[in-house]
Amino acid sequence: MTECGFTGRTAQTKRRRMQFIKSGILLSVAFGLSMVAQSVSAQQAGEDALWQTRCAGPSRSAEALACETSESVRMKDSGQLVFKVDLIFPANKATPVLRIQAPLGFYLPGKIKLGVDGTPLSELEIGTCDQRGCFLSTEATPEMIATMKAGGALQIDFAPAADRRQTIEMPLTGFSRAVDAVQ
Repeated sequence: MTECGFTGRTAQTKRRRMQFIKSGILLSVAFGLSMVAQSVSAQQAGEDALWQTRCAGPSRSAEALACETSESVRMKDSGQLVFKVDLIFPANKATPVLRIQAPLGFYLPGKIKLGVDGTPLSELEIGTCDQRGCFLSTEATPEMIATMKAGGALQIDFAPAADRRQTIEMPLTGFSRAVDAVQ
């Protein structure tokens, strides 16, 4: 057997192994998302620990600060991020934005549907995806913010596969306090 033939087979074997590993990772993500509704949790803590706030800007003047309030849903066992919801208040009192970070590996054409306490709120399409996940955003209208402030839970309805939908609930505990703090 020649050295070149051996090297060619080794490269081919390595490519096959990498394809197998990539397939395994994608299957793991898909399987993990199918189990999400059964094993996720938002932070289970007091009101002050839910819906964190933060502000940043070039100066401390209220007009120059961009502020946000956010909450995450993570897998109970691994702590892996499943969904992150940010309500962003841009500087200069620009229109607020609701942004969601979703994991890679769910059925993209299925969109994500939001509701509060069972009442439909919005339907979002994927904006962009990168190695951290997929990002969706929409204008956060005053009505949307008021509905979330008055509600008990935000429902995030998504499709882990083309033929199936799942809903995850994110507590809105502390949301009203957080929004009031950054507005």
